[in-house]
This record gives sequence, structure tokens and C-alpha cells, in this order.
Amino acid sequence: MPLPTPLPDVLATVAANLRRARLAAGLSQDGLARQAGVSRRMLVAIEAGESNVSLSTLDRLARALGLRFGELVQPLATGGAVPRPARLWQGQQEESHGTLMEHIAHAGTQVELWLWQLAAGDSYEASPDPDGSHEMLLVLEGTLLLVLAGGERTLSAGETVTLATDRPYRYHNPGPERVRFSKNVIAPL
Repeated sequence: MPLPTPLPDVLATVAANLRRARLAAGLSQDGLARQAGVSRRMLVAIEAGESNVSLSTLDRLARALGLRFGELVQPLATGGAVPRPARLWQGQQEESHGTLMEHIAHAGTQVELWLWQLAAGDSYEASPDPDGSHEMLLVLEGTLLLVLAGGERTLSAGETVTLATDRPYRYHNPGPERVRFSKNVIAPL
């Protein structure tokens, strides 16, 4: 799902990191676009910091460049500094957003720690992740409705679930208050 409102700092960071990684890999914009399965026009707009792009498109670009997702979207760490959290998805409502807190790659697996919240009635429609990808969710407050290919599952504060994310799925807040949850994304590199 594309970002509904611009996140200027994130767009600028993604633009700089994408261009730097593409040039370091010796790829033209056409070459990277083909490898990632995106249009050259989209790639040009992303590198210019002018495009609100879906998280799944960013993931495809990172994989085509041999990067972890977090390496593409977080500011470069300098002098041993830890990358700061990056708000990568902003919903239609101010209270709805997803923030990548940390990421690591080890033994052929990428793990990301996210904090999410959805305002009452808001949803996030996710594109399928690469084959073998999973998420572990922990609801911190409120009620989260997961809409999966095989049905729906409602989670309340304190409840957890692990799900395969290599198929479409959706997070929805059916309650009158915001829902906050953390998720770990586990995906093959």
C-alpha cells in the first residue's frame, strides 16, 4: 500500500541510499528496475525523493541490490551510531503509522522489529512478502483484527500470533480506541 502522505525525511533517506547502492553495484536505472520488477519511471521518482512507494516495492529494490530492507530505509550510521527508528508508513489518520525500530541479518535470515499503531477503524493492506516470510505479533493495547486468506483472527492486548506473510493479509482496528502492536518480521535474505 503506498504511503498516503509524504514522509520527507524517509523519502530523502531512501533516495540517497538507493542511488548510492545502485551506483556501488554498477547498475543503471534500467538494470535495477528490471532486476527488481519495477518501472524505470518509478525508480527515477524514488531516487529523486518524489515518490511515495509501497513497502513491498522497497523490499524488492533492497533484495535486487543485495541489501537488507533496513539498510535501504534507515539513515546511514556514522561513527558507530545506531540508526534511529524510521517511520515508514503513515495512514490516512495521524494516529496510524508503522515504524521500523531495528533490523539485523544473520545466517541467511533478516529480522526486523517494528512498532505499529492504527487509529479506530483504520487498516493496513499488506502485499505478500517473499516465500518463507513470517511475522510474530504482540498486541500492546487495543484490539487487532488480522484478515488472512484462511479467515480472520482477533487479538486483544497481551495476545500473540505467528503468521506466514508470503500471501496477502491485512491489519484492521475494529475497536473504538487505537490499537498498538509490535511485530517481528522474519524473512529469508
